[in-house]
Amino acid sequence: MSLSLGMKAEVRSLVFIAGEPIPLFWPMRSFIHHNPLQGLEKLSFEDAIAEGEKLFHGKGFLHRNVYQEYYREGKITRQSLSDLIEKFLGRHQPVTGVDLHNWLMTLLTEIESPLTIDDSKRSSSLASDSDVAAILRGEELPEARQINSDELPDKLCGPLLNNSPLYETIDSLFDTGIGEELDELVIKSCLDFFDEGQSAWGMPNRKDGFFSAWRELSFRNLGILFKGRRIREILEVSEDPEGIIVHVMECLNIPRERWMRVFRRELSRLHGWSGFIRWRSNARHYYSGVQHPGDQVDFLAVRLTLALALIDDRARRGIPSNIDELRDFVRQHPMQAWLRHQLYGRTINPRWAQKVEQAILTHDSKKMDEFGFTYMQEKRLRDAAMLAKSINRLAECANAEQELNDISDENLSLLLSIIRDFELHEGMIWLEAMEATAINNLLNDFQDKAPDVRDRRPFAQALFCIDVRSERLRRHLEGVGDYQTFGIAGFFGVPFSFVELGKGTEAHMCPVLLTPKNLVMEMTVQEVEDTVAFTVMEKAVHKLKETIISPFVTVEAIGWIFGFDMVGKTLAPRIYNRWRSNLHQHKPHTHILIDKLSRNKADSIIRAVQRAVVAQAVEVEFDVPPEQIKDDLIRELREAALGHDVVTPLLLEELQLDHEQARSFIKRLRKTYSINQHDARMQMERLGRIGFSLEEQVVFVSQSLHAIGLVKNFSRFIVVVGHGSQSENNPYESALDCGACGGNVGTFNARIFAHMANKPAVRQRLKNQGVNIPDDSWFVPAVHNTTTDEVELHDLDLLPSTHPIYLDRLRANLLAASRLCAQERIPGLDFISDQPTAENADKQALRNAMDWSQVRPEWGLSRNVYFIIGRRSLTKTFSLEGRAFLHSYDYRVDNKLLLLENILTGPLVVGQWINLEHYFSTVDNEHYGSGSKVYHNVAGRFGVMTGNQSDLRTGLPAQTVMADGRPYHEPMRLITVIEAPFDHVVNAIYRVSSIKSLMHNGWIRVLIRDPQTGLTHIYSNGEWQEYQAPGKPDTVKEAEALAL
Repeated sequence: MSLSLGMKAEVRSLVFIAGEPIPLFWPMRSFIHHNPLQGLEKLSFEDAIAEGEKLFHGKGFLHRNVYQEYYREGKITRQSLSDLIEKFLGRHQPVTGVDLHNWLMTLLTEIESPLTIDDSKRSSSLASDSDVAAILRGEELPEARQINSDELPDKLCGPLLNNSPLYETIDSLFDTGIGEELDELVIKSCLDFFDEGQSAWGMPNRKDGFFSAWRELSFRNLGILFKGRRIREILEVSEDPEGIIVHVMECLNIPRERWMRVFRRELSRLHGWSGFIRWRSNARHYYSGVQHPGDQVDFLAVRLTLALALIDDRARRGIPSNIDELRDFVRQHPMQAWLRHQLYGRTINPRWAQKVEQAILTHDSKKMDEFGFTYMQEKRLRDAAMLAKSINRLAECANAEQELNDISDENLSLLLSIIRDFELHEGMIWLEAMEATAINNLLNDFQDKAPDVRDRRPFAQALFCIDVRSERLRRHLEGVGDYQTFGIAGFFGVPFSFVELGKGTEAHMCPVLLTPKNLVMEMTVQEVEDTVAFTVMEKAVHKLKETIISPFVTVEAIGWIFGFDMVGKTLAPRIYNRWRSNLHQHKPHTHILIDKLSRNKADSIIRAVQRAVVAQAVEVEFDVPPEQIKDDLIRELREAALGHDVVTPLLLEELQLDHEQARSFIKRLRKTYSINQHDARMQMERLGRIGFSLEEQVVFVSQSLHAIGLVKNFSRFIVVVGHGSQSENNPYESALDCGACGGNVGTFNARIFAHMANKPAVRQRLKNQGVNIPDDSWFVPAVHNTTTDEVELHDLDLLPSTHPIYLDRLRANLLAASRLCAQERIPGLDFISDQPTAENADKQALRNAMDWSQVRPEWGLSRNVYFIIGRRSLTKTFSLEGRAFLHSYDYRVDNKLLLLENILTGPLVVGQWINLEHYFSTVDNEHYGSGSKVYHNVAGRFGVMTGNQSDLRTGLPAQTVMADGRPYHEPMRLITVIEAPFDHVVNAIYRVSSIKSLMHNGWIRVLIRDPQTGLTHIYSNGEWQEYQAPGKPDTVKEAEALAL
């Protein structure tokens, strides 16, 4: 099949649009928190949850009994529920003689499970409201209107033919298991192609792309050929993925107007793999993606090929093989189709399962119809009785038995319709009530007094990441000494790519929303030491594991090594890791290249690299000792390879070559060793990215200092604190690192910002802008280990000679704050029963970071709920319990709104991603999270699977958000409070379309705290409303404003 370019473009466009709701998934080594429903953010929050349930089968709210626990604990107040119930009832007509408010409040707070909505949402009731009324009165059910055969396909089986992939419908009617088998084959194909070094043998021809490599392999893969015997015939139709997609859709007789819906369902079935492939195909800097390309079109072509082959394989047993045959089956055997769907869709009453299966096996249509109608009548009676029983219990709990006894059939029907509608929306009611309580608690604690005017500068100032884990450390540091702290996104406003010493790939050290154009390199002047014996042994072990004989010899030969590691890291992790670290080569002292290279410097670097490569080539190819390789020889070889010169007598004499051999070596220098004009130009372009110009450095430093309001009164030390985590045996380690640094540790971000801010030329330009940094003020980079709460200072060798005398005080105060922080945090990890001392907590935190059996090294960002943009004085006097992102901001230095716009565009969006990843990983950890770590296995060195084969797990593990089977993270949308004049904030928000959309659609809650008027405004129901925080949560003056 040969498709026109237009048709190929149309197929690609359909796949692209179909894949938009699929969340992007970054590799685990740079875990990026994201909203699992990011592709649905154009919808309202509640509508997106409903759509996500269809696509990903995930729930969007906690079960009612969990919310009831929060209610009993005071985390949801009765007043907030009452106001929201009143708001709901305002959209419905009253029921005569029934106190609807009382009924619905009782339903929420005393009845554990929904009455009208089956949790599985797979089985629809056959009982009518009149049936329920008859049961309540102890009467016989009214005679049901017979459903004729013409109506049955549309009433009972219509959705099967329109909303699901063909094989899913076939599975639900014939129990064929195609979907499960298809997923297994697709996952195995993805593992083979996308592997990044975990497997010793990779799929051949990967450079040709996913579909092409898989297609070529499938012609010789007996396992795949055996699964679907027509697969060779299908693949021979076209060499292009677009051609295969069109062929499969036409073979299945799927109308073209339904193609995009089918594509979306196919991509969402394994949304982890699909999301990774989607991200990978668009990540231009991702090495594996460039070397082994593959996109969602390839993925869909592979999946549809296998699906068609499996469907054709089952069709040999008389099962429909396309949508027309399936529709004919349903129309000819409607009752059998419905009974099959009840049985194989796992929605049947277990008491009837065997009878239904026996009836299906008779293949007698008349008996099938008779049996089916009998079963339907039984199901109708059972559904009516269950609902009547639930309504009776509700009336008893509400002390409304008399109301139920007196109600008419018409009013009962109205009451049931209100309850059904209420239970459809109760998740939002619980959520909004919980958020209302959290908002009230926060506003009650706020301090409105102006910041104190200092008559002298503080001993030190500290810039922390806005990460919620910094809140505790900031609070304790302010408590132990004369410190002023600020909150800023952990990349400190400087986006860059980084090449770490010993690594050849770039890491983007900034939020994924940004694409850095500057490159920073780490270098050392120290000679790298030889790797010690233990590291050599580890490399040998790794090589041994890759050999074909490893299953037979590995355990017996080297098992003791891993056993030694396991015992040490589990029983005495602190002592063992201290000893083991001495066996490894330590990283030498390094310098960071942050200044732009002049053209002459760049050209000099390239010449030096080329000379070193040429010298190495001569040494390797001709076995010439380094001391015998002369500079003149290297120069002439380099010039010859670059095409500047021809073979000279010196080349022939020194290397003892004839003309042909010399020309051959020069060709190898050009091709194998990349000594040529083209590569030289490419290297010059890359060197042009290294570093920042002086103007760029001034802009970045100035913008960051203005953003947090630090433009005067600089102290002697300004500590720039990045952060990262420390854990063993943890694939999710990068999820605990700095999200603003692209899922990396923020050490280098702090070092680079400090280097820029300490540069005299930068300070002089800042002084010209009105920001005068005294000569005795010094920016000191540091890193906060969020697992141990330790703070380590860096680049102390660069300190001015006047500062070391004050260093002991700084270190002592940082140590005290760290220990107090650990003392507050450690008991929440549930492995210490008593309140520890500060010293014991510090030791336990360190042990926890080194114990490779520990599934929860820290809680990370769990329980985050607030994002506060404003001055520290607003929150300094009370504890936020590590639940708030704190971004410093002073509206008085932001007349043009640019600083606030930057905070809204970057840090707030990242905070919203973090918040919603925790939200959805909590409300449905199986579908939106990643389940328990206990069953996880690393896949291809880029992801995690459950067991030996599954979809890539894209969310957070249960151990991050759950404790003892109950949510530890309290799922709420991000409550954002901005301290600035009302008009100032509104104008800024409306200039940032992404935040305006998120606010309007209810993905974040936004409040404005106006320091000039003392009023608080909240965005609700599409408009801004004034809100006054009450003294007591149960007497909210305008609590309805809290509901969206």
